[in-house]
Amino acid sequence: GLNMANISGDDISDTDMRLGIRLGFSFSKELSDVVTLNSGVLYSVKGASYKALSLGVDAFGNLVSLGEVDADYSLNYIEIPINFGFSVSDQFSLMGGFYSAFLVGVSNTVDGEDMDADTDGWASIDFGIGLGAEFSVNDAISINTGYQMGLSPLDEDGDTDAKNSNILVGMTYSFGG
Repeated sequence: GLNMANISGDDISDTDMRLGIRLGFSFSKELSDVVTLNSGVLYSVKGASYKALSLGVDAFGNLVSLGEVDADYSLNYIEIPINFGFSVSDQFSLMGGFYSAFLVGVSNTVDGEDMDADTDGWASIDFGIGLGAEFSVNDAISINTGYQMGLSPLDEDGDTDAKNSNILVGMTYSFGG
């Protein structure tokens, strides 16, 4: 699937949506005629795009601004969503639940160049709530969409109000039946 991720919070300004992938395995367990439990393990790329200030040194050795350049943070997670699906019809269901995600890597790109980045300073666990909908095209293929709102701060100390937010669109192929 596709993540359209951003970082939001009172301490964050001027970030834009960043595209990322979500790929993995999921399973569903029917709890009743209208309720299913959905979970899985996903590799999920979140983060945000932003404008960075490019600095240089003039002929006199003074630090000067060279303008803004495009940059982004890529936050790579192993994510475990747990959602309850509520069937509205045979083909359409609404979902709600939560997710927890474990940070496995961070990259920072500035003006097309990879900068040194590691997980130091970033929270190793992210969690939040999710809402969504799923449409079954046939017995094997379904299309889903949703929104995830992070509840945990992204910095290791929890001092900064910065959390993940994510719009997701995906397709699921079911094996067996």
